[in-house]
Amino acid sequence: MQSGSLYRVVYMSTAVGVLRAEELDRIYLRAKSANAGAGVTGLMLFYEGVFLQVLEGPAAGVMSLMEKIRRDRRHSGIAVLESGPAESRAFESSPMHFVAARNLSPGEKQAFSDLRKAVAVRPAMAGEHGLSDFLAAFAAVRPA
Repeated sequence: MQSGSLYRVVYMSTAVGVLRAEELDRIYLRAKSANAGAGVTGLMLFYEGVFLQVLEGPAAGVMSLMEKIRRDRRHSGIAVLESGPAESRAFESSPMHFVAARNLSPGEKQAFSDLRKAVAVRPAMAGEHGLSDFLAAFAAVRPA
């Protein structure tokens, strides 16, 4: 694969300890800056102590960011749900689109919880549990 080709990784992880709003804001701002520097766009959701993140961009940039995330002690149980070449960006409007739990609808909260439970049982089967449809709902720009 060429280092500049479009690549996407979607993962879930569990936060280590309780993350307060201020810490989430710092994580978001750092991620946004790191992503912009690497030519990466994406989405970060955080709900009930679980991160769901999409990273998309040049393969080298995405892989480098994933290595940083793997070393970050604030994450545990990283489960890669999707990884591979992508035809286009789903989140091209921002280096890191963040959706806070307070901005999730009741239906989105339920869908996130259902996806999290399915991933806990079989991460490789996330696609069969509506991952694409769930992520598509966040492709439009929404306030954090």
